[in-house]
Amino acid sequence: MKTPAMKQFLFFILFSTFIHNNVSANGPIDITERSMVDTSLVPFYHGVASTDPTSSAVIIWTRVTPEIEGAVNGTWRVALDTNFTSIIKSGNFTADSTSDYCVSIDVTGLQPNTWYFYEFTALGRNSLTGRTKTAPIGGVSQLRFAFVSCANYKNGYYNVYNRLKDRNDIDAILHLGDYIYEYSNSLAVRPGQLPDHEIVQLADYRQRYSSHRLDPALMRLHQQFPFITVWDDHEVANNSYSTGADNHQPATEGPWAIRKSAGEQANNEWLPKRLTYGNDITRIWRKFNFGNLAELFMLDTRLFARSKQGGNPNDTSRHLLGDEQFEWLKQELLNSTAKWKILGQQVMMGNLTPFGIMLNDDQWDGYNAERKKLYDFILNNNIKNVIVLTGDIHTAWAMDLPYNTSTYNPNTGAGSVGVEFVCSSVTSASSPIPLDPLYPIISAVLPHIKYVDLYKKGYGILDLKENVAQGDFYSVATITKLDTAQQYETGYYTLDGTRWLKKASSPTILLQAPHYYAPESPRTELTTGIKTKSTDLIVLSAYPNPFIDRILIQFNTAINSNVQLNVYDLSGRLVKQNNLGYLTKGLYNKTIYLNNLASGLYKIILTNNNDIIERTIEKF
Repeated sequence: MKTPAMKQFLFFILFSTFIHNNVSANGPIDITERSMVDTSLVPFYHGVASTDPTSSAVIIWTRVTPEIEGAVNGTWRVALDTNFTSIIKSGNFTADSTSDYCVSIDVTGLQPNTWYFYEFTALGRNSLTGRTKTAPIGGVSQLRFAFVSCANYKNGYYNVYNRLKDRNDIDAILHLGDYIYEYSNSLAVRPGQLPDHEIVQLADYRQRYSSHRLDPALMRLHQQFPFITVWDDHEVANNSYSTGADNHQPATEGPWAIRKSAGEQANNEWLPKRLTYGNDITRIWRKFNFGNLAELFMLDTRLFARSKQGGNPNDTSRHLLGDEQFEWLKQELLNSTAKWKILGQQVMMGNLTPFGIMLNDDQWDGYNAERKKLYDFILNNNIKNVIVLTGDIHTAWAMDLPYNTSTYNPNTGAGSVGVEFVCSSVTSASSPIPLDPLYPIISAVLPHIKYVDLYKKGYGILDLKENVAQGDFYSVATITKLDTAQQYETGYYTLDGTRWLKKASSPTILLQAPHYYAPESPRTELTTGIKTKSTDLIVLSAYPNPFIDRILIQFNTAINSNVQLNVYDLSGRLVKQNNLGYLTKGLYNKTIYLNNLASGLYKIILTNNNDIIERTIEKF
């Protein structure tokens, strides 16, 4: 006989399956215009970014969009001020199609715990000015990280990113995966994502990143703070593992290894990382030192060594981390002298098996043998103050991590190995309605879970001090329209050496004065002449190049106009004519089929009322 609490909990089980299957639950969305390119940013339409800060270095990034296909030469500068009167480092770069015109510069020789400003110059224009910060060394009194995940563009507006951009009280953004989604635009409630179809090829992944990075909220957040990122499954395909994915069909989508490699390459181009293993972009696990206060270990529980979901969770041959990454993590944890050890990773580590029922074999529950191996190592070596940060499941959680749920004491926390904070999604689907009555039942059945919210969209703030670490949860009011409202939901803290959570009475705050922002517009002082060409029409990419039978053109028109797309051979003969008709201003993606052409070089000419844009393409 089931008690009422058990009946309600079984409903929760069914609902969790609904959530895990990513069923969209958004209401009507307020759309006033298509996704737009900011033409004032020519040719750096995707803004700037910085990633992977250390105490002496940071990677700075931009993408150049040339008007004529070919290598682009430019310069970069890092300074202590937004006027660039105190330049610390500078250099040259070359961008070309082999890296999708993305530019990544690992700037070294910087000072610790210092805010810097940076910019790029090419084709007679300056980029936006970016702001970044190096990690501290030695004694540190406070660190603050935002952590986010799961930003499905077609589900709604990035109000979460806008609210984080406005905070100015954090040291870095930790993005825990699902930065993009591979799905087509079917059932989209927010239009504008490109390409429209499910992404499979390298060109598709590159265009999807391009589409996301044109979003002004995400662009401005990258401009103001350094990011530290890992991928999850949707950077390639849903519920992926090392040798396949639920959302990959080899018969129609080709070999998994090719698709996986394409997703990894595009991710590395658009979100560069300081790789631990030379130029091997498949090994993304790495660590960051933040003085004596914290070490951050960013892990890959998804693509490198993960075994396929299902099977016996206690089978020691099944992996999330794999032997190579696990040995690396063991040594780093043993050698760490920092107070707090932060594991940034993809899937929930804490137990979610009420009455022995596994709700989700995609998370650590489905790989219990490797989780036990990790817990044994932490306890046997008396490694204290382990905090796990997680994304993936579109919902917010705070919990202890019991070694054994049957011997764990929820009143004292005894038996817990560490603590975990799971952030809700930026826009990805969760419950369509609030489920507050269920939450006490969840905590009653699974008492190590101190907080859960299955409805709201939002982000987390991890605040670290010498004796206490606190995770705060914030939510935004809506994703169906641009909106500035946000709310503090709750906070939980763990004391030095205790391994368990307690409820906080108030949110944490920055204890020092914040640094000033980078300006919203590029500087006008240039080292070369300003181009006077109109930017009413912009070609962002033409993929693949060289091509076999078709080219995908991504372009933006800043005015309502008739657009013509023609293809010529090198003798000037028109070989393909395509009148795209009258287009309203916005971002577009068009496919040109050219399977009847002979191998060789051709010119694509895109014209509207005012502009003529040229691209050179090659057919295999």
